[in-house]
Amino acid sequence: MLDVQATVTVIVGLVATVGAIIAAIIASNSAHQARRANRVDELEELLAKYQKDIQLNYLYNRQLVDHIYRDLGPPPPPPPPGLFT
Repeated sequence: MLDVQATVTVIVGLVATVGAIIAAIIASNSAHQARRANRVDELEELLAKYQKDIQLNYLYNRQLVDHIYRDLGPPPPPPPPGLFT
């Protein structure tokens, strides 16, 4: 009878250990996905900022080319707001 109780105790202990390991793996995976999602959000914000900068830079370059083409001389047109900030 003592051997059966010891076997049951060992089995219960093993099941609990495996359950704890599985829970730890799931928690780690969830945390990794949350960090990754946050990184993607940050990259999307950075991409939007760079796209805005590129558009402003194109606009300013277009204004400079038009200014030179029309032979208007100095001073050049002012840059659009937000280009150099």
